[in-house]
Amino acid sequence: MDHNQNHSSPMPKATIQDTTKTMTRLFSGSVSGKTLGHTLRSLLPVTALLVLPLTTSVWAAPETVAEPAVTTQQTNPPRQPHTKPVTIALGAEPEAGFDPIYGWGHYNNPLMQSALLKRDGSLDVVGDLAQSWTLSNDGRTWQVSLKPHLKFSDGSNVTAQDVAFTYRTAKSAASLYDLTNLDRVEVSSSDSLTFHLKQPDIAFMDTLASLAIVPQHAYGPEYAQHPVGSGPYQFVRWQKGQLLELIANPYYYGKKPDIRHLIIVFSEEDSRFSQLLAHQLDLAAIPPHYVRSLPSNTKLWSVKSVDNRGIAWPMVAYDGKAIGNDVTSDKAIRTAIDDVIDRDVLVQGLLEGHARPAYSIADSLPWNSAPTKIVHASLDEAKQLLDNAGWRLHDGVREKNGVKAQFTLYYKSGDSIREQLTLTVAQMIKPLGIIVDTKGTSWENISKVMHREPVLFGFGALSPSEMRYTYHSDYRGVDFYNSGYYQNRQVDMLLDKAQSAASWSQSMPYYRQAQTLIYTDEPWTWLVNLQHLYAGNPCLDLATPMVEPHDHGWPLTNNIVDWTWVCPDPS
Repeated sequence: MDHNQNHSSPMPKATIQDTTKTMTRLFSGSVSGKTLGHTLRSLLPVTALLVLPLTTSVWAAPETVAEPAVTTQQTNPPRQPHTKPVTIALGAEPEAGFDPIYGWGHYNNPLMQSALLKRDGSLDVVGDLAQSWTLSNDGRTWQVSLKPHLKFSDGSNVTAQDVAFTYRTAKSAASLYDLTNLDRVEVSSSDSLTFHLKQPDIAFMDTLASLAIVPQHAYGPEYAQHPVGSGPYQFVRWQKGQLLELIANPYYYGKKPDIRHLIIVFSEEDSRFSQLLAHQLDLAAIPPHYVRSLPSNTKLWSVKSVDNRGIAWPMVAYDGKAIGNDVTSDKAIRTAIDDVIDRDVLVQGLLEGHARPAYSIADSLPWNSAPTKIVHASLDEAKQLLDNAGWRLHDGVREKNGVKAQFTLYYKSGDSIREQLTLTVAQMIKPLGIIVDTKGTSWENISKVMHREPVLFGFGALSPSEMRYTYHSDYRGVDFYNSGYYQNRQVDMLLDKAQSAASWSQSMPYYRQAQTLIYTDEPWTWLVNLQHLYAGNPCLDLATPMVEPHDHGWPLTNNIVDWTWVCPDPS
C-alpha cells in the first residue's frame, strides 16, 4: 500500500503540456512506432541532469589480488570488517521515527530491531528471534519459543515478556498492524509464549515475520527518536530531514554485518542523484531515466520486485455523495481500457526496459494464478465492445444514458514514474472516445476523492494478506485498500477459506481461485512491475538482493548482513 511516497520535484508545467501534446501525436498514429521508444524517453524530466556539476574524483576500483598456491601450512586470514562509514540513500525518511509498533520495518529490515520470524531469499519463513513455532490443529493458537541468550543493543536480555508487551501495545495502538483477531498473549516462561487468536488466520505468520520486538523497559514516548532493539545495527543519531547514523550492534545474535558503520541520507530524487555523481553517496536508489546518465565507473544494480503500478476503479454507481462512478462502474469501460493499454510500450518505451508488464497484484508470487488475458483485443474490437454496451460517440466523446465517458485519473504528485504512466495511459485511452483528465496531488487530497475517481496506486507485498485487504469487501473504504468498493461474494468466500486454512500450503489454492475470479471482474487495471534500480560505488557488493516489495521503507536492506566492501580500507 502506498500513501507515504518519496517527494521528488514535480515536472515543470510547460514540460507536462509538451508531453500531453506529443502523447496525442503518438497514439493518434502521426508518430511512427519505430521512434516511439525514443520519443517517450525524450519526454522524461531531465532538467536536473543539465545543471549537476561533475566531479573529477573517482571511486577506487575493487582490488584484484593474486591468490597464492594453497599449502598445508597456509591459512587465509579472516576477513576484516569494513569500519569506514558507508553512506547510502534509499528512499523517504520515516517521519514518525523508528518504532516498529507504528510501522517502522514493516516493508524492510528494521535494522535496529528484529521480529520473531523473517523471510529468506526464497520467500520461505524462517526463525529470527524465534527458535521454534507451532500452530494448533484448530488454527487459533501459536506457540513460540525464543532462541537462547538474546540481547538488546543496550545489553539487556530479550524475553518473552518483551514480545508480549510489543504485541499488546500494538493491539491497543492505532497501528499499521491489524491485530483485532488477536485475543490474548500468554507468557509461560522467559523464553516461551502463546498467541491466542479469535479465529483461525494462517496469515498471522506474516505479522510474526514483520512486527519487530521492542524492549519493555526502554519503551516510551521518545522511543521512536532513540530506539533500542535486537537487530544487526545500533542507533547512534537521527538528524531529522538529513540522516540516520548506525553502527554494528555488538550484542547481535546473528551473522555480523561486514559494513560496521552506516549513514543513511534522506534526500529527494534529483538531489540524491547529484550527491551520487559527486561521490557523496556510496549507494543510491534511482529512477530509470537517470540510468543513461551514470558515469562509467558507477555500478548499477537492477533488483526484481513485485512493486507494481495500477489503476483502482470505482466499482459502484455514484451515490450522489462521495462513493461511486457511473462511468468506471461499467465493466465494458474497464475492459475496453484494459484492451488498449500497451504494457510493452510502458515497459520498453517509457521505463527503458526496467520493468515487467503487470496483470495482477501478485505477479509471479506463489499465491497468484496465471493471467487469463495477455493477448488483448484491438482498438477496433474495443470500440465495438463499447458500442455494444450502449456507449455511443457524440462529438468525439462517448455517452450512455446522458452520462459522458469522462473522469479524472489521480496520481501522487512529485513522482516522475507515476506522472509519466498517468499521462501515457490517458493518451492510450483517448482513441476510445473516453476523456481522461489527469491530476497529481497529495495523498491527503487523493484520500478525499479515491472512492469516486480512479487512482494510480502502487502496491506489492511479499504476503497474500495484501490480496485480502485489496479485494475483500470487508475492507471497502478502509484506509487506502479497497478504495473502489469492489465486492464479489465468491471472492470473499475464497479469501476467507484461505485465511482459515490449516497450513500455508493449503491456503494457496484458495488465493489462486480468488485471483482467477478477480481477473474476470477487472476491479483494477494493472500496468507494470518495476525493477528497483540502485547505483553506487563498485567497491560495495550487495550479494544477492531479495525480491523486493513496494518501495515503502528500504527493502534493499533485507539482506544487509550479506553486504561486503571488496576494496581494502585505506590505512
